[in-house]
Amino acid sequence: MSERAWRWGIRLFFWVYIGLTAWLIQDAFSFLAFNTLLAYIPIEIGFWLQYHRFRWPIVFWLTALVWLLFYPNAPYILTDFFHLSLLRPYGFSGLIRNSLPLWTHFLLLVGIGLISAGVAQIGSERILQRMLAYWPNRRHNWLPVVRLAFYILVGIGIYIGRFLRLHTFYLLTPDLIWRPIMQMWSWHMAGFVGLMVILQYIIWALMVYSRQTKRSD
Repeated sequence: MSERAWRWGIRLFFWVYIGLTAWLIQDAFSFLAFNTLLAYIPIEIGFWLQYHRFRWPIVFWLTALVWLLFYPNAPYILTDFFHLSLLRPYGFSGLIRNSLPLWTHFLLLVGIGLISAGVAQIGSERILQRMLAYWPNRRHNWLPVVRLAFYILVGIGIYIGRFLRLHTFYLLTPDLIWRPIMQMWSWHMAGFVGLMVILQYIIWALMVYSRQTKRSD
């Protein structure tokens, strides 16, 4: 299957998923549709950054900035896994319940989390490489440094979303977000960001392993 077909397949999946969850899920998991929309936006912008030929570098960098602001919403869905506790998975016996609605919600949440984080991660690697193509000094391999800085920024974005309950659209109301962001810096915050950086490196390592395995076949 061509990359173009894959892109349209991913788009169709997200459109259908967002539509169905917005229509059918009206319980405590009604957040799925909106969170998935937020996760899809950087994936769509990422497609544009990866495959569009930009005539002016400034347009590329402005688009990349918008992509970066939305990107943390994709891996953020992985932190929604804790909401599975709302389903009361354990029965009176102490064992996990054999309930079809329980496992349906499990599939909806875990599935979209893995797909959002995985697709965004694959795209981010290509976008970072394309950013370096616009870099003035390309005598050294800056990709590992840029990747680490990117993962740290993403970790900070996930922290803002998870604990300050702010998402990217709040940037339209800077007066509401300036004070919380200035007050959030702490060792707890640094530890959480570090864990999110490790999580992103794990996904990156799985991606690299998958590519190497594919090449060896």
